[in-house]
Amino acid sequence: MKRFLLPLLSVALLAACNPTTQPAEQPTTATPAQTADADTAAADATATAPSTQTPTAPATAPEAPAVDDVRLSLRFKPVAGAQPARTQAFLKLQGKETKEVDLGTFPGKPDVIDAAKAKRAGYPAGWITGFRTYDGASGTGADVAILPGADATHLRIMQRRIDEAATETYTFQVARELSLDSPSNLSAAK
Repeated sequence: MKRFLLPLLSVALLAACNPTTQPAEQPTTATPAQTADADTAAADATATAPSTQTPTAPATAPEAPAVDDVRLSLRFKPVAGAQPARTQAFLKLQGKETKEVDLGTFPGKPDVIDAAKAKRAGYPAGWITGFRTYDGASGTGADVAILPGADATHLRIMQRRIDEAATETYTFQVARELSLDSPSNLSAAK
């Protein structure tokens, strides 16, 4: 038994003489110098340690859609066999793609409006193109004005009835609005 006691006693003696302190025996308060040294060491370790975070892309605003140039023109076709004479009107939109919109049939023969005629006839401000139809035999017709919509992605078609027998002048009303494929800069074709 002495054999086992001697080595055990020597281990205990060596442990008692160990100059390092155990975790339970560490001081609970640090001096300002120790705190500064610890902060500097932590900052150095952070600066030299490789980043484990994935880099983030810089925040960018979404790209605004490109604005297309769209030219507007009118095309007319007489309605065969109609009595009194009637005309079918089409609005042609020429941009990236070309398309035609049927505006309907109107009495008489159409007259494309220029700036002077539009001013005399009281066309709405901002009109791009338009026309007037009139049938002298019936004293009726229509004014049609094409304008940009509330934003660059719409087109507004306005219409006003003409009737010589009416006691009051009719006003332009929105006949319909067309959605454009993308924001567009509208102008009359030359």
